[in-house]
Amino acid sequence: MKTKSNVQDLSKEAIESFLKKNRVGVLSLANGDAAYGIPLAYFYEAGTIYLTISRKGKKMDFIDKNKRVSFAVFELPEGFGTPGKTNWTSVVCDGVMENITDPDAITRAVRAGEKHMGMPAGTWDKLLEMVLQKPENSNFWKIGDATFGGRGVEDEKIEFEA
Repeated sequence: MKTKSNVQDLSKEAIESFLKKNRVGVLSLANGDAAYGIPLAYFYEAGTIYLTISRKGKKMDFIDKNKRVSFAVFELPEGFGTPGKTNWTSVVCDGVMENITDPDAITRAVRAGEKHMGMPAGTWDKLLEMVLQKPENSNFWKIGDATFGGRGVEDEKIEFEA
């Protein structure tokens, strides 16, 4: 059976815009034996997804075993699935988790976070000062070597052909 749909790939510009306006996604990890997905706040700037992750716990156990990750951000209208509410958009980023320990890179991540969250520059100065005391223990991460893909639809229509 074949299906036909009006789902469209997003342009690079549409992906960029979508990631800039949203703030939460799902980080998917695998350790060779199990998979683990966790919703996380993120910030985005210039092709980079930044995350803050504690250096202890289940997420780190998975990252220590496999740094390859996937990060999905999606948007559904309120009442999704009801008549007239079948729009959706999603962007998936695949890449490698990289701990940010360089002081200049940490500063860029902090400033990107402030901007993405709509805060004035300098709002996170105390946090930045604390992290820069021991940058090797930074909780700032980015998804490096990243590839992005996105799809979306307005008023989804699916046709089934025999």
